[in-house]
Amino acid sequence: MTSLFQPRKKESAVDIVVNSIRSLIFQKKLTPGDKLPIETEIAEGLNVSRSSVREAMKILSALGLIEVKVGNGTYVSEKMNSNVYDSFLFSLLISNPDLKEIVEFRTIMENDIIELIIKHYDENESERDELHKNLDELISLMDTDCSSDVLAENDINFHKLLSVASCNLLSERIYNFVIDLFEISIKSTHKTQHGKLSFKTHKAIMDAIDSKDIQKAKKAVADSVITWSNLIDDD
Repeated sequence: MTSLFQPRKKESAVDIVVNSIRSLIFQKKLTPGDKLPIETEIAEGLNVSRSSVREAMKILSALGLIEVKVGNGTYVSEKMNSNVYDSFLFSLLISNPDLKEIVEFRTIMENDIIELIIKHYDENESERDELHKNLDELISLMDTDCSSDVLAENDINFHKLLSVASCNLLSERIYNFVIDLFEISIKSTHKTQHGKLSFKTHKAIMDAIDSKDIQKAKKAVADSVITWSNLIDDD
């Protein structure tokens, strides 16, 4: 294991450790759940001090790449660190993108997700069934006096189901992140429409998926995002 660690030039001792372990993880020479060598072995392998290794481990832990288990050693993380996720989400929120950038970003993401759903059509029947159930639920909700929060939850669930139907774990996680980013704005759009516009745009997306028509899907996504952005603009 120690032979994996090779120091680089022009880096601080702490950076050498951080970058070496990050590189090993990205190269899949270290995989989720793997136990790292003890501090002494890493320090000797990279020709750095043990204190530099300890400082690097604090940084890697904060980044969510490793998990320190007291009394049991240090391991490559098997799941995303929620603190890192929240920090990244916050950094995007405070970057203050204009509406045009937001619309373009969401359109790109949703086009890609739906294209993947169509590509994996033979694999995602159960997920598509759940999407249709979501639409049926929305119809039922529209006939009640439910709150805008309930309608927004249905809306957000529709998009989360789209992510699962993509049959691509990376795309699923990134798209879920996008929806979390837009959650507040999605909720705000339900204050006046009582689900009617959501049903129209979601049904158009499902019709395109069911017919496996990518061009039709792109139009449905464009209409959906424009509807959403107009509602935000009017809020």
